[in-house]
Amino acid sequence: MVVGDTRFHSLCCNALPPPMAQVPGEVDNMEGPAVSNNNNPSARWESPDRGWDREPPAAANAAASLFECSRIKALADEREAVQKKTFTKWVNSHLARVGCHIGDLYADLRDGFVLTRLLEVLSGEQLV
Repeated sequence: MVVGDTRFHSLCCNALPPPMAQVPGEVDNMEGPAVSNNNNPSARWESPDRGWDREPPAAANAAASLFECSRIKALADEREAVQKKTFTKWVNSHLARVGCHIGDLYADLRDGFVLTRLLEVLSGEQLV
């Protein structure tokens, strides 16, 4: 069937049923008062009386910023502690060959004696 064909036109335009007869006092379900549609998610969250679309007060921004900074600092401290512990275990695994052990990475490597021992183990040469 071709679009220009009259049979197509009659099928297309006559496919809809005729409008319902209006009986006095009867209201068609499409003509009633407007009812809010709870199925529209954007309509639910854009209510003006909730105030969610407004900017938070300056105190809330400052508190959020302070929380964010303190959280970043805590994560950085935690990461540093994990790295220190991991590197201490690595150093002790190599120093165990020469009967040496460290407890605190920063304090024990500060004087250079243990660091020299570690370099000797890693390089396989005797340093003076």
